[in-house]
Amino acid sequence: MRTSNRELVALKKIRQDLQEDAGSSYPNDVMVQLLMLYDVCNGLDLNIFALRDVLGTTGYQAVKDHINK
Repeated sequence: MRTSNRELVALKKIRQDLQEDAGSSYPNDVMVQLLMLYDVCNGLDLNIFALRDVLGTTGYQAVKDHINK
């Protein structure tokens, strides 16, 4: 599935809103939402670079750490 730049920007905006709302508690307080965003990105078959861009460095690492627990 091909994802447009507009869709990637929208997904990234969701993560930025989550990050802003959580403040200093990011990413721990929004882990469920980040995992859902991760699943959406995987469903869209985003490559690793797009996935990291959408989730951000901190969000991406937090999700990977959570999955690998």
